[in-house]
Amino acid sequence: MLGKIAKGMKDGAMGLALKSFLNDKLGRYGEIVEVQIDTANSRVQLTALLKGEKDTVTAAIERYELERNGDDRYIRLKSFSSSREWLTVLLYDRLTDKQFKLPAAVSSFL
Repeated sequence: MLGKIAKGMKDGAMGLALKSFLNDKLGRYGEIVEVQIDTANSRVQLTALLKGEKDTVTAAIERYELERNGDDRYIRLKSFSSSREWLTVLLYDRLTDKQFKLPAAVSSFL
């Protein structure tokens, strides 16, 4: 039970760090309002309020793989879903099997 609580706290802390990082990088498109990370199932879900939209949009990385190269950690994206069909197609077309270096604030939890 304590292990689940600790995992939940770790996932929550990583979610906050990732939310801050993404808002810095993607702020011109809107605001990431929530990030949920489930490391046990290799899943990340974000909710965003995009500029020009009335409602939030939800997108999820349904599966990812973590990789290490020296001291650096990377995430490789595998599958996606979203609340908009066009966005799901875009995510698959542009991000499948792409590798991204994780920010230090996130990788420090891994």
